[in-house]
Amino acid sequence: MVARRIDTKTASSAFKRLSAELFELWRRFVTRLRDALLDLRSRLVPAEKPGSSARPWLLRPVVIWLGVSALLLGIALGVALAPPGLPRSLALWAGVQSALWAVVRWLLMKYAGRGAARDGAVLLGASSLGLIAYAAAVTPELQAGAWAVSAALTWFALVRLGDRKSEAARTVAIAWGAQALVVSASWIARNGVLAFLVGRG
Repeated sequence: MVARRIDTKTASSAFKRLSAELFELWRRFVTRLRDALLDLRSRLVPAEKPGSSARPWLLRPVVIWLGVSALLLGIALGVALAPPGLPRSLALWAGVQSALWAVVRWLLMKYAGRGAARDGAVLLGASSLGLIAYAAAVTPELQAGAWAVSAALTWFALVRLGDRKSEAARTVAIAWGAQALVVSASWIARNGVLAFLVGRG
């Protein structure tokens, strides 16, 4: 009978020690996770220096992170959700084309822009906001929709950052219009060649 009481006390004491150790591990984990999240927030959204003017939210680094992340997410989802029978390499190439056109549009806006669009920070913020639309560009139809929404978001950002509506519209029209012309011309040329080959066959 005495031995059983000793075993019970020993087991109870061991359980208490184990519980205390697990709680301490959990407390350390939560503390480190909190510190990591606070550090990440400080990196993405730096604190304003005392006496400096408030920085527009469209010029904060978090907008750039969101835009690039949305574009990469759209590419990944497009590859993962590719229809049966369609090589994933084609879906990946479509995503790569979206990324390349994002760079080309930025270059076109940089060299053709007027007003606020001449500011590199303004142009980067506006372009990044436009990329958010590509998070849902997982099919050709949604990619076309993302292209149009991206133009609207970029125009909105340029206007909010001080550009005139007409100047912002001109800047966006040059970049997105050039893409539309090139894509349309390549589509017409490709289908024309196919029609010629079929006709000769």
